[in-house]
Amino acid sequence: MQTKPNHTIKTTLLENRSPIVNVLLLLVDILTISLAVVLSASIRILLEPIMGGDVNWNLILNGMIFFMIFNLLLAWLNGLYPGFGLAAVHEMQKVLYVVSLGSVFLGVFLFLQQLALAYSRFIFMLTWLLSALFMMLGRFALRNRFSRFDWWGIPMVIIGSQKNVTPVIEKLFQNRRLGFRPVFYFDPEMQSEGPIHGVPVIHDRESLQQVVTDSGIKHVVFTDPLNKVASFNFHWIRDVFPNILFVLNTAPFGSLWVRTIDLHGTLAIETNYHLLNKRETIIKRVWDLFLTLLLLLVSWPIFLLLSLMVRLDSKGPILYKQKRLGQNGNPFDSFKFRTMYDNAEEKLQDLLANDPAANREYEKYHKLANDPRVTRVGKILRRYSLDELPQLINVLKGDMNLIGPRSYLPRELDAMGEYASIILKVRPGITGWWQVMGRNATSFSERLQLDEYYISNWSIWLDIYISIKTVWVLINGHGL
Repeated sequence: MQTKPNHTIKTTLLENRSPIVNVLLLLVDILTISLAVVLSASIRILLEPIMGGDVNWNLILNGMIFFMIFNLLLAWLNGLYPGFGLAAVHEMQKVLYVVSLGSVFLGVFLFLQQLALAYSRFIFMLTWLLSALFMMLGRFALRNRFSRFDWWGIPMVIIGSQKNVTPVIEKLFQNRRLGFRPVFYFDPEMQSEGPIHGVPVIHDRESLQQVVTDSGIKHVVFTDPLNKVASFNFHWIRDVFPNILFVLNTAPFGSLWVRTIDLHGTLAIETNYHLLNKRETIIKRVWDLFLTLLLLLVSWPIFLLLSLMVRLDSKGPILYKQKRLGQNGNPFDSFKFRTMYDNAEEKLQDLLANDPAANREYEKYHKLANDPRVTRVGKILRRYSLDELPQLINVLKGDMNLIGPRSYLPRELDAMGEYASIILKVRPGITGWWQVMGRNATSFSERLQLDEYYISNWSIWLDIYISIKTVWVLINGHGL
């Protein structure tokens, strides 16, 4: 019988630092909630000449203590410490629920203490809004920063054939914030010899049981099809691991909003394509129009400045119109600030015909990293995605949504293949899932998969998350 070296098992134990993660999350929540209360009170003080009255700091600070206690307790009860396994949109949901219920408890507490009339309603409402926002942002920042360390997450054993295990391990490493960290791999068919992406292999069942006993690992991921469970004699795994995850590799539906149903002992799974539901589509349209009008109200001076810069930089029109595929495949004119010289399309064809490397790059990504057609001002506009601001007009016209799948060119329709039938069911967006995932260098086929993921898993929460990520991407200057 083969066993893993003791130092490997000890490393696995040392890297399981959930208590540290809990403390970090606790500190971040305390900091963000405190900041929300203090900032709300400070804004109210600044508005005293307009709103009148004064701020009772003693009452505000005492209320903050109870508000803090309510929120931290509710967050613990809702599994937010450490919150491993929660997708970002689910964490957002839980944070808003916790802060809202904590605000209700604070209101009841103030009422019972006969202090409700003395507590500023402005501060109360602004604290609720800022607490939810700051907690979300603080947790996102914490997970994105510390999930890079080896001690982040829950150590897990991955079980299955190599062809099924490999993509699962890749996705777990790509989505480190989730907190599922593969540390060992076991192939029931005993066909794998070496590690997969650095994850060591366990060669037999006895070694696996010994490793689990020594390391205390409590989670396992089963990657093979469910019809293999019976042939694999699954019962012994149930006895070894108290927490078991099944990966449904071939499930043709979204993954974020899946609900399990018990059919008298038989497992059933329900999912909903929200973005193809009429009521949900109306909600999304209202949300997009609200954000668009807000952006236009704030950005109109930027429109004037950028228009002047484009005009002075090179000859040609300020706005550039390009045919794009809209909902149901109907073409529309997409507006952008012009970022290229005149005759850019002809220059592209000439470049692709005479530069094999550029031609291969364009075939794979449908864009060029160093595009000689782009003007000086155009490079700045593209880096910060300012060239896409005029597409807000397309949103008002109903051609696009603020958030949605990428708007594809008519000539790309054939390359979209079977993805076209689902992607073209909805309006394209100025920003979207693939744009904010830090994957500007993704291949064309990967973009199609990410767009399908967005449509399959859409909710208003996903749009809120994309909105927050978009701001972060633009601040970093990565572009969209």
